[in-house]
Amino acid sequence: MTRMEPCWPRADVAPNKPGKTALVGVGNSAHGDDGIGPAVARQVHELLRGQAEVDLLEHAASGFRLAERLVGYQRAVIVDALIDAQAEVGTVTQVEIQEPSSYSFSSFHTAGFHDILTLARVLGLDVPRSIVMYGIAIREPESFSENLSAELAARLPQIVKAVAEEELQESFHGPVAHPRE
Repeated sequence: MTRMEPCWPRADVAPNKPGKTALVGVGNSAHGDDGIGPAVARQVHELLRGQAEVDLLEHAASGFRLAERLVGYQRAVIVDALIDAQAEVGTVTQVEIQEPSSYSFSSFHTAGFHDILTLARVLGLDVPRSIVMYGIAIREPESFSENLSAELAARLPQIVKAVAEEELQESFHGPVAHPRE
């Protein structure tokens, strides 16, 4: 038997979070460098404590579930690993997810996050209009570990600083304390 979960309403998805931002760390913290998203999001959230209305969300499930968790937020900042064999490990790439106007997937199994956001809006869900994603370059994780690789762990303070200063400081119009280096 398959268990179906309702999309809306849910007790943990509170609508109407005006002015609130969701800071989302995406990744599996038990899969080595794939856990860089949650690791960075936790540290950035700690830096912003008391300076901005930001909720920390950690996410390791589907894009559909992420869209559901974003309902009611005005803005979302997503931090995730980006497997890139060419870029230096720890390189931060910022991508602004544009307002979708149509979806192009032919199956729910092939839907990308952009398509999922469009579908959420078509269904009337109040997902953020402003979404920025930070992809952090990693190599393909080869083993399960709760630790980041030595190479990525060494770059963690610079990555946190880049995310906090490049995007969040502008968005929240206030100084951001620097992470300990």
